[in-house]
Amino acid sequence: MVSSDGWTLVDLREPGSPTVLFRGGRVRHRTSLSRALVDAAGTRRAREITNAVSRWADAAEHAAPEHLEFDGVECRPVDGPAGRIRAAWLATQGSVDAEPPAAVAFDWDVDARLFRAPAGAGVLVGRPQVEVRESGITSADALRFVEVDDTLGLVQAMLTDAPMEWSGSATLRRPDGPVAAVASLVPAAAHRGLSGVLFEVSGAPATTPVESMAMSTVARMSNVHVVVMDVSKMRVLRWLTDPPAGVAWKGQRDNRDTPHPDDVARIFVVAAAVLDGSSRRGELEDIRLRRQEGGWLVVDAVGELVAGSDPPLLIISMIERGTSDEPDPVPVDDDGHPGL
Repeated sequence: MVSSDGWTLVDLREPGSPTVLFRGGRVRHRTSLSRALVDAAGTRRAREITNAVSRWADAAEHAAPEHLEFDGVECRPVDGPAGRIRAAWLATQGSVDAEPPAAVAFDWDVDARLFRAPAGAGVLVGRPQVEVRESGITSADALRFVEVDDTLGLVQAMLTDAPMEWSGSATLRRPDGPVAAVASLVPAAAHRGLSGVLFEVSGAPATTPVESMAMSTVARMSNVHVVVMDVSKMRVLRWLTDPPAGVAWKGQRDNRDTPHPDDVARIFVVAAAVLDGSSRRGELEDIRLRRQEGGWLVVDAVGELVAGSDPPLLIISMIERGTSDEPDPVPVDDDGHPGL
């Protein structure tokens, strides 16, 4: 009897150098594909398979086929942004009796602060109905469904001026329960940012960090919402609790600033004090946040700089105070403050 453990996940993000991310039911740390196949296939055949996979990656700008077979080896592409093939599952024909684990390739654009993923990426987290916008997905949206153990390490790899390699364990937040996964990110060649592969690790236990459970409980008990913010652009990066319901965050539907324009100036006064080092903590009352259905959610906010974070990150706690029906003075095609 054969199983899905026979699938090998090949990383094709570095042209001409296929490497292994997952094989034999175990995570591998980007070991050489040719070297990994030698014992099972012999040196010559291992080289032939590796060369064939490399040629498949070279044709990645064209529409990806559903599968490819060559000399007794089956390949399944991993969906990536813009129809490009960044990874593939390989198996010797007859060695598996199940589909390969779920996987997706994606990009992180450090300038736009957006993830770009293929249209079917929602299936990975059990939400096929989730719209994957061509313009991109905010990190706050993506990280609500994919939780990594090293959140701050990932965030800093995403924001640094010189994008850096990062890999680590993750959890897919599916409706029917959490599923263990692994994320691998490397500096992208075609844009300023990262190229990533996220894949399910079948059969591995998924755990919920105590800190995550505690923060979710705090939100339910006290109506407090806690978020990690990118100081340089004042963008929401990662919710540590559930976000306030119904708020139209910048980048989700349009590019308008989420706060009321009269409150943006107050926010930047506090942010400037953090950026110039004169303060590590700031407080603001009665901040109006644009709601999806119109009007404003009014919150009080307290923020503090994360010690040692580079680039600087803020942890902000928001407490809901009510709503406001004031008219919205900002047209929907407004691009907002360039740093917000």
